[in-house]
Amino acid sequence: MRTYSSAILFLIATTVWAPKASAADEVAAEVNGRFKQATNRTFKAFDQQREQTWQQPFFFFQLADTQYGMFTANKGFEKEAALAQQAVKHINRLRPRFVIVCGDLTNATPEHARYRAQVAQYHQDFSKVDPEIPLVCVCGNHDIGNRPTPKSIASYSENFGDDYFSFWVGGVCNVVLNSSVLKDPAGAPEVLAAQQKWLEQQLRDAKAAKARHILLFQHHPLFLTKENEPDQYFNIPLVRRTPLLDQLKRADVRAVFAGHYHRNAYGLAGAMEMITTGPVGRPLGKDASGFRVVIVHEANIQHQYYGMDDVPKSIDLTKAAQAVEPTQQ
Repeated sequence: MRTYSSAILFLIATTVWAPKASAADEVAAEVNGRFKQATNRTFKAFDQQREQTWQQPFFFFQLADTQYGMFTANKGFEKEAALAQQAVKHINRLRPRFVIVCGDLTNATPEHARYRAQVAQYHQDFSKVDPEIPLVCVCGNHDIGNRPTPKSIASYSENFGDDYFSFWVGGVCNVVLNSSVLKDPAGAPEVLAAQQKWLEQQLRDAKAAKARHILLFQHHPLFLTKENEPDQYFNIPLVRRTPLLDQLKRADVRAVFAGHYHRNAYGLAGAMEMITTGPVGRPLGKDASGFRVVIVHEANIQHQYYGMDDVPKSIDLTKAAQAVEPTQQ
């Protein structure tokens, strides 16, 4: 009778008795693979070396304020989930180059009892985005608190990756900032200092690489309509806004995209556009729940906000680039 070697017996035993991955492990793997691609201050879905070269016009979607739980003061999130699922259907149908969600992914903050349930629903809904369409998440004040701390930022990062990072797409440099530390840095001054030093280097690198455009994404608008408007809840304080605007102008940043306002707003700082986009979730003005379509041409960009029921059947990239949209959009 032939005998098995100990190595073969071990292989058989481990094959038969190896524990299966738990449902929790599978969920964690999906979260890491889909929602935590922002790591080491870049975004893994994009190859920077290849994407630094202009290829052809493309479009992306900018969403903001999914804010699961806002309609019911955190008692439930059925309305937000339904709107998010409607947005996902539009994403999969129109197939943008990427999708970016500019903050307040949940209404509850990390220390709130309902935070985990809202995060889980966000993950469930946006995991339905086609895997070939990168999904970029940006932190907002509800994601890390009105006065963020290293602990609250770490809680966010466990679910969504880095709080600030950059990535290239088709010759365009995209910079994502943590605007909550710009709004109130008292709880994490070291984060703001590190982000500022990092931003300066990113802008230098983008100019050196001859980026066709530099676009900046964050949650809070730098301003709503005028770059020197007084401080208020929905903008960045002038003490930090003014030097940042000067820095962005010197770097020829093309546009800043934000949310937070739960309606649309528009302004200019020199030639740089400040584009504030209405919510996927609960509106606070006349603009319906929806998202923005941004078309990127080699020389300029176009953008338009659409309510969920008014999204076009297709996006035409062959149209000549025109002037930017009206202020109210």
